[in-house]
Amino acid sequence: MKIKITTFNCENLFGRYRFLDKPFSNPPSGFETLLQIPGVVAFEPGRKGKIKPKAIAEKQRVTTGKAILGAAPDILAVQEVENLATLRIFNHVFMNDAFDRIILLDGNDARGIDVGLLLRRGLNVQVQEIRTHADDALAGGFLPTSTRLDPKNVGKAIFSRDCLEVDIRANGSTLTFLVNHFKAQDGNPASTTRRLNQAKKVIALAKAAKTAGKLPIVIGDLNIDTAQNNYDQSLDPVVTAPSLTDPFQALPAADRWTHFFSSKKSVSRLDYILLDQSLAGSVTGLDIFRRGLSPKATQFNGPRLPSMNGNDLEASDHCPTSVVLQV
Repeated sequence: MKIKITTFNCENLFGRYRFLDKPFSNPPSGFETLLQIPGVVAFEPGRKGKIKPKAIAEKQRVTTGKAILGAAPDILAVQEVENLATLRIFNHVFMNDAFDRIILLDGNDARGIDVGLLLRRGLNVQVQEIRTHADDALAGGFLPTSTRLDPKNVGKAIFSRDCLEVDIRANGSTLTFLVNHFKAQDGNPASTTRRLNQAKKVIALAKAAKTAGKLPIVIGDLNIDTAQNNYDQSLDPVVTAPSLTDPFQALPAADRWTHFFSSKKSVSRLDYILLDQSLAGSVTGLDIFRRGLSPKATQFNGPRLPSMNGNDLEASDHCPTSVVLQV
């Protein structure tokens, strides 16, 4: 069977609580009603956190959904999603219930952004096991306390968000998805070290899956381009591991980019799908769906999604990035 596997950073896909759309002096009746998540939020560019008006947020998330549907994944790994309720609402409202199995566990990010995995409606595979590594500690074992309000405690975790590990049985094989969103680049040497520790842990998990007779797939936003001038070797544990293969090496180097950095008007590769080496011969296609990018991303001169006509509300600053496997 053919399976299209996609990773996509949805860029701050948060739930829109009802109190955001009503004056506080006239809230909906009932505390539970006030805190319901009826929709999704969009933010202004950058990290100022300014919430866009509801009408604009909905236009932007229409394009986010259409970018995913345009990529047409069977199995979709997502990053930067607030919680399971938000992802379910997004799937229902903006993707017409395209996915019928949706997996997301709360992680460590102070902003509340998590990683998840979705399976296309009717896809003939079985979810076998789900494991979280949000509590795994750098020093070994688990975090000393459960609070996420203490940044020192969260700083002791390996993963900035989580490494969501999901076993999926497909046509007699077990694919182990290791869904990640590594620590971002911020110029801090501690961030480089943390990203390196995340890569080390992920390859250890991939090796354990292989030893158990499974086929690991490392997937997600790894937050640095190994081809950039100041690459710091933080991804080396996974990108140089002989047990994994990078199918996108088959593309010209200039065509591998998956992210547009608007303030610098530059592109880079932040999104990866690294396959168990035994799957190298099973790759039948590669795809980077760029039609949801802002028109400011002139590095892509193809058509944009029709939902962007008359606006530049991009789907995300990332591109849905896909591998097609014959399994």
